Amino acid sequence: MRKLPVIAMAFGLAFGALPLVANAATPLSLDTAVALGLKQNLEYARSLAHVDAIAAQFRQARAPKAPSLALQDTYQYVNPVAALSTPMGAIPFSTVNATNVPLLALQYTLFDGGATAARASAAAAGLSAAEASAQEARGATIARVSKAYYDLAAALQLQSVAERGVAVAQAHERDARTMLAAGTIPRADLLRAQAELASERVNAIQADNGVDLARVALDSVLDVPLDTVYTPTEPLDAPPPRVALASLLVSAHSARGELAAARFAVDAARHAITAARAGGVPQVKATIADGNTQPAVVGGYHNQFSLGLSAVWTLFDNGYTAGRVAEADAGLHDAQLSLAQMQNGVDVEVREAYLNLNEAAARVEAARDLVTYSDENLRLAQVRYRGGVGTALELQDAELRDRTAQQTLTQSEAALRQSVVQLRYVAGLL
Repeated sequence: MRKLPVIAMAFGLAFGALPLVANAATPLSLDTAVALGLKQNLEYARSLAHVDAIAAQFRQARAPKAPSLALQDTYQYVNPVAALSTPMGAIPFSTVNATNVPLLALQYTLFDGGATAARASAAAAGLSAAEASAQEARGATIARVSKAYYDLAAALQLQSVAERGVAVAQAHERDARTMLAAGTIPRADLLRAQAELASERVNAIQADNGVDLARVALDSVLDVPLDTVYTPTEPLDAPPPRVALASLLVSAHSARGELAAARFAVDAARHAITAARAGGVPQVKATIADGNTQPAVVGGYHNQFSLGLSAVWTLFDNGYTAGRVAEADAGLHDAQLSLAQMQNGVDVEVREAYLNLNEAAARVEAARDLVTYSDENLRLAQVRYRGGVGTALELQDAELRDRTAQQTLTQSEAALRQSVVQLRYVAGLL
């Protein structure tokens, strides 16, 4: 048990020895933050990488539309050389025990029932869907960056309000000590002032931590080092834009990335049906080849040119093609239902964001009125207290109401800015 104070002292010395260096704050506009987020954010980068992967699949899918050209070479060494036994003795099949057969072949599928075209079209739809998803990820990244940005701006303002509260409480505590020494107030008034100061310091600690958490959140969404210190320069009290619900709904259905991706998924499902049905039609291919003969009977190069035409029609596959068609039909139906469900969901999101914006704007107006009235109430309480007709308790209550009003206004303004961003996001305007 006696070791505990020593251990505690060691920890205290260790942490006390750490240098407390505050990084200089860097001014940051919202446009700069968004640009940095689009450049650095890993989730958005992954969506772009996914587009590149789907683009490669699209190139693969349409490759069979062009002829394929292949160069192959077969080298074979035989020892001993095979011989044919006859009454006259063994006769070798060949005087050559090593053959080299190079062959250049050009192959082209003349008809496959539209399978290649369908696969290429489905891949093109998949590429468009991936690009639409990347566009959606872009908007989501902008929305997250904007929210984190305004969260930090609000946290800094709340920190300033808390610091002013501490300063006012310290002044009250000093005045109470002076007045107690002069015998003009009872000791209970000093204790009340000290309790007020302690409470304001607790609030300031919470506000400081709120700033630190908001900075970490912004650094995280920007994917920059988590000790980077930014100071937002965008004002919170900017007026909200005028918007019309009907135009927002139209914009959302035409610009939302996930809706576009869902529509392309329906197109891809239709092409998948065509590709599945191609399994029941003949496959016709043409081949042109030129090269050495195989096997060679005598040494040397013996050129051979060939032209071939092949057709394969699978008459019975035990229901495999029919199963593929049925699966593709079900996939189309599922894609159509998913699109309809997503459209309904987007309508709900836009309407909710629109209502939230109106509510946030009304809250800001009410909070501004609250600040105006609280400021006036505080002014009158200060006049009454200086005139000796008001009590310290009345003044403290007026100051608390005024700080609460300032906090409410800051939170309301931040909520309004975030509501604007959310509405622009759900309407596909980011």
